[in-house]
Amino acid sequence: MKNLSVILVLLSLVSCKKFRNQIIIEDDFETYAVGQTIFFPWETSGNGTIEIDSLKHVSGNKSLKFVSGEGYDNRAFLSFSSEKLIKQYEYYGSLKMFVEEASPDGIHWTMIQTSGKTAQGFYAEVRYGGQHHKCLMANYDTNPIKSDCWDHTKVKIPENEWFVVNWYVNRKTNNMRLWINEELVHDLKEHQSFDKGCLENGNNGEWSFPVFEKVTLGWVDYQKGGGNRKVWIDDVILSKEKL
Repeated sequence: MKNLSVILVLLSLVSCKKFRNQIIIEDDFETYAVGQTIFFPWETSGNGTIEIDSLKHVSGNKSLKFVSGEGYDNRAFLSFSSEKLIKQYEYYGSLKMFVEEASPDGIHWTMIQTSGKTAQGFYAEVRYGGQHHKCLMANYDTNPIKSDCWDHTKVKIPENEWFVVNWYVNRKTNNMRLWINEELVHDLKEHQSFDKGCLENGNNGEWSFPVFEKVTLGWVDYQKGGGNRKVWIDDVILSKEKL
């Protein structure tokens, strides 16, 4: 029995080490002080506010609270970049989210974004957010060429409750997937879209994914008229493989 116990401990240590090796970044925001607004290695952008909060949380006693306003300038964005991220051709993301009230119908919003330079030389942003009737949407935009492509789902974002968000991005296959509470709600390549297109045709309708220079979380309403958003995020993990 003693030998068996030793073997089980060793197997557990090996499994734990393998798990740690797959992690790009993991943050439950417990090491920061309530009210803190600087979160190294994360960077913030926009005129919205981001701070450590103890009112709502999943694990531990803290989470990250985002308050965004109307229009792009009033976004509340938290971004991460590293050499470890850039080297990946695919990555998985996971987080817990609480949205007090999603943006109203017709307001285009983003909550998750992957951005960087493409092999063709232009910059691209690959996003998950929404626009119509609070339903989730994949979005692709480029610069300096113009595209602004969309792929809508019929799945509404949960409101006023904690839910789990998982996503996957692959720049070799130009594919992305989104799960809400472990249910697959979008797959760019595999699911049959009911509403997909592009405002501009600068990339011939193609979604050419970029090198993963930056991953951004939070909230932005691109148009005005939607009011303020209050969102909490907890237990963020970016990893090389699905965990």
